[in-house]
Amino acid sequence: MSFDLLAPHYRWMEAVFAGGRLQRCRTALLGTISPPRNVLIYGEGNGRFLCELLRRFPEAQVTVVEASGVMIQLARERLRNSGLARAAVRFVQADALEWMPPAASFDFLVTCFFLDCFREDELRRLMPQIASAATSDARWLVADFQIAGDHVWCWRNRMIVRFLYAFFRWATHLSGRALIDPTPSLHAAGFVRVQRLEMSHRLLSAELWSRESQPSCIPRIT
Repeated sequence: MSFDLLAPHYRWMEAVFAGGRLQRCRTALLGTISPPRNVLIYGEGNGRFLCELLRRFPEAQVTVVEASGVMIQLARERLRNSGLARAAVRFVQADALEWMPPAASFDFLVTCFFLDCFREDELRRLMPQIASAATSDARWLVADFQIAGDHVWCWRNRMIVRFLYAFFRWATHLSGRALIDPTPSLHAAGFVRVQRLEMSHRLLSAELWSRESQPSCIPRIT
């Protein structure tokens, strides 16, 4: 799996096909968390979420794990162009399945449109690795596509997800072929869902998980 060839085109492709919906989904819950100290981001891509995170929390120290060297270059350029070149960001170019994070070091974990890239057997291996990096009070932000329930938009969402998998398998040799619910792995790692948003007629979801049990709410934004 490699996003290097797609990376230079990803920004305009997202703008044309999704408008601001994906970025809205990535960042929708940032306003609900306390300032994180150490952040671990997987699959950041070209840096859109990273810049918004640093604007909100300029004191945060951030580690970004990204397999694509081209995406890392684009993210660095975006940081410079946004006046964030001096931010405390460390980029790690690595296969997420192979890279082992330092244990119990991060109070905010981020996987935005990332977990959908993997097969079920790969996720069973990856999720405990990510969870091992979490402190006892950590939050975990998960934003992704979904095919939820039996509603009028379900057929449309299913077709969009099928098209996206077909395209990214062709363009990047993506190993994932279907959406895998990460909920069991999050529960197994001791996380509890504390917040959830559904957007774009339930095609997108943003969830905040915590190792501190709190009430859950599920507002929907179309």
